[in-house]
Amino acid sequence: MLASSRLFNWLKFTIPIIAIFWFSTYFINSSSAYSEVIRKFQDEKKLFISDFLEHEIDGEFDGSSISELCRSKQWSKDLILSCESPPGGVGNVKNAHLNCIRFAIELGAELIIPGIIKRSEHDISKVTPHAKAPQRGVSLDYFFDAEHLNHSLATYCPQMKLHRSLNDLWEVPSVLTAQKLAIQEVGIRIDNLGILTEPHQVGFHLQSYVNTLSPPRERKHPVRFNLAATYFVWPTVSDGEHFARHFGRILRIRHDARRLAAAVLFGMQKRFGLRLDPRDGMGASDSFVGVHLRTEKDAGSNFPPYETQAAYYLDYVVKSGAAVAFLATGASPENVTAFTERAREFNVTTVSKLDLLTDPNDAAALDQLAYDQRALVDYEVMLRAGLMTGTAQSPFAWNLAMRRRNAYGRTADPEPAPPNLSVQWKDRYSTIFGESERGPAMQLTIWP
Repeated sequence: MLASSRLFNWLKFTIPIIAIFWFSTYFINSSSAYSEVIRKFQDEKKLFISDFLEHEIDGEFDGSSISELCRSKQWSKDLILSCESPPGGVGNVKNAHLNCIRFAIELGAELIIPGIIKRSEHDISKVTPHAKAPQRGVSLDYFFDAEHLNHSLATYCPQMKLHRSLNDLWEVPSVLTAQKLAIQEVGIRIDNLGILTEPHQVGFHLQSYVNTLSPPRERKHPVRFNLAATYFVWPTVSDGEHFARHFGRILRIRHDARRLAAAVLFGMQKRFGLRLDPRDGMGASDSFVGVHLRTEKDAGSNFPPYETQAAYYLDYVVKSGAAVAFLATGASPENVTAFTERAREFNVTTVSKLDLLTDPNDAAALDQLAYDQRALVDYEVMLRAGLMTGTAQSPFAWNLAMRRRNAYGRTADPEPAPPNLSVQWKDRYSTIFGESERGPAMQLTIWP
């Protein structure tokens, strides 16, 4: 009896110790299991947003090919490049900025980061207000994460000294005025799409032109050249697949817009019961379809009429099997209503970011953003759509399609277009409807 009592007391203390030891060993050796248990006790929305901000759809960023390119160039401390500030939405502006940086690498010059021309707040059709006055633009962080750009280039291209604006050089009088620089005038060849035909010769032509106007041995002070804005000119394939996959990611959408996009996706997940894990990137093909209906008054006659776009997109959504369509910024209120009502007839619910930001603080934060800044939220949401569609005239749609291809299926060939439909790009992730003379150029020159 005494032995049984001793055994009971021994087991009473020993078994919990063994259990604690086993669980501790298990969790130490399986950090993912530990993390998953901890995650269950965290605020669901905060966790979703945190996951979103920590995981871009392209996976880990690798700037090694950028570093290799920068090391291969000759750099000058007395040569500064600036670029004209581009107007328009994120599709145009992002590629113009990347072109500017890419030309600066070829020139081996310091860079004044371009600004962004802010469209009229009173009339969105005026993309370049006060066009007759000098256009310097607002700072880069109007669209992008400036800290991320600075860190990326400081890490992978430290040879390039960056200046936030011309104001940083106020004590260098020699750079207050600039020599104009346009690629067509320096011997750089382009084809009938406006794309560089000999990108490997760009550095030679730029340096020859610059050194002719300002011989290095005669320079007593730094000299600045100002490059006209270029949008879709550099063939991304020319720098290799690795560079093309990662270069565009040095320009990341500003943090507050990405956070709102995460809140939109969280709202969509809760409202419709979708499986949208930010750690996995894109949702399932039947989760939701991102639609870029482009009929707002700034689109003008450059885009197909509403009836044509709506017919394409509704057919695409219905055939996808998805029950939810997400409409991005770009359509007139009347067309949004018409599209929503027509989609309902096919048992498809159409929503926008305004419908999904139910938290008053989120709605207020969105309201503080300008028209083009709100499109940044849509851009981040549509990157993670199961399927995405837009029109061939839209740099926004093309940038999404190329970025999604970059993240989810870079090596996949485009699929054949459906019969009796005008399609300029189609793969398993995105479809670009219609025809545009600029479409092929955007496909070949957009850094995702």
